Amino acid sequence: MVSSSSPSIHAIEFKGNTTIDSPALEKRLSIKTGSLFDSQQVSFSRDVLESIYRDKGYADVDVSTHIAVVSPGEVNILFRIHEGPVYHVRSVTVEGNELISTRLVERDLGIAPNQVFSQTQIYDANKRLFLSGYFETIDIHYTTAPVQQIDIHVKVKERPTRYAKGGFGYGTETKERLSLGYEDRNFFGHEKQLDASAVYSGFLTDPRKYRTTILQVNLAQPHLFDSVYEGQTGVSEEWDDREAYNDRTTAWKSSVGRRFGDHITASMRYRFQGTEITSIDPSASTTTLPFTNVSAVGPTFNYDNTNDPFLPTVGWRISGLLEKGFTLGLGSINFQRFEARAGRFDTFHGLTFFAGLQYAMVRPDNPNDSIPIFERYTLGGANTVRGYEEQEIGPRDAQGNVLGGNAIMVGNLEVRHQLYKKLWGVWFLDGGQIYTEAPGEAWPYIQAKSSGDFLYGTGPGLRLNTPVGAVRLELGYKLNPSNPDADFLHRTAIDFSLGEVF
Repeated sequence: MVSSSSPSIHAIEFKGNTTIDSPALEKRLSIKTGSLFDSQQVSFSRDVLESIYRDKGYADVDVSTHIAVVSPGEVNILFRIHEGPVYHVRSVTVEGNELISTRLVERDLGIAPNQVFSQTQIYDANKRLFLSGYFETIDIHYTTAPVQQIDIHVKVKERPTRYAKGGFGYGTETKERLSLGYEDRNFFGHEKQLDASAVYSGFLTDPRKYRTTILQVNLAQPHLFDSVYEGQTGVSEEWDDREAYNDRTTAWKSSVGRRFGDHITASMRYRFQGTEITSIDPSASTTTLPFTNVSAVGPTFNYDNTNDPFLPTVGWRISGLLEKGFTLGLGSINFQRFEARAGRFDTFHGLTFFAGLQYAMVRPDNPNDSIPIFERYTLGGANTVRGYEEQEIGPRDAQGNVLGGNAIMVGNLEVRHQLYKKLWGVWFLDGGQIYTEAPGEAWPYIQAKSSGDFLYGTGPGLRLNTPVGAVRLELGYKLNPSNPDADFLHRTAIDFSLGEVF
């Protein structure tokens, strides 16, 4: 304990350390030369030293402390280290697995015979097995064996891997939503994940504007051909009813990616889809063919070091996508697409602040071509500019049908505060704009010279933290609508959705 009469630390010394030099050890300690003596921190530092050595295979390490008074107000601290021998892993055994093969458990475990024993590897292995989602309980323990060896025993209890699922929900973007599906998380073994689903949404609120039907099947393999890469492929059929057109899209998407460390993932994605347009408004038909094939490939990137996947309080979220559409006998148009998002969470004195930026752009290689309407961007709603309805911001034809744009710029600010247990209050300010590309222009015309070039929405909201994510309810108010004479009702919008803005 530290008191006003506690002596200060005159020096920190080490004896018996032959593997790690003294400066490297001292750097890892919480106690420092010149600080006040604290017996609890000294005890904690001893545990830290033992942990450092155990991570390097010294399972028998023993650290003792000796305190020497050098003057009435100063003490020296000596850590006497008995390193002992280096231990290696002799065997790894697995028990309790029936559906997931022992070889796959050992692969996710990441510990093999003859490796130098590391206590941190045990913690990391437990985390990897838990995050795989296949096990309800995981128990890893180890025992010493003759000739400086360690036997590791893993006992698991598996979760079910096959189940049907369904649900009904409501969101600002999809409106009412019915879903049915089947999932097999060990499809034909090797941890392949099969997901088949049917979704029917927007059929009550305004079917002419929101109704969507989706049938899709996806197959993912976390370790493609037993490598560090993850492979995904999926096929889907989608029918959309929209204000300016109806469409039917048949699509195939595949990607190969991998994780780099704990926070970075990257992949290469390819998509091929054919879209048939019907009931198209005449003003949109000049830029969209009755049938269009899109063939596009490009990389994706994600960085996420936030402390909570559902309701973060600190950290970065950054993502990006580059896509090149090409013909080569497959696609109907050559184009380029770029999307980037960056957001930062920070917490001070119980308040969580968030600031985020979004930018996206799609353009044809040939300025005389046009991007099909279903490949353009729309703006407004829960994940862009709250206070505006979905697709409310942007160009429309003479009948008021949404035409979409070639580029968007959005900024989001939030402050969040806990109200009661899992309930949080939010105040937000969003701003953004959508931009178009006229025929013959090489790039979308972007005018962002002042803050007045954006449309803004602000208002309060609620977050309810649940096991499947944050449930959001927000009331947005337009600060500078295109019609400044609009009454309060037409200047507000309610957004209801699941998950953070980023």
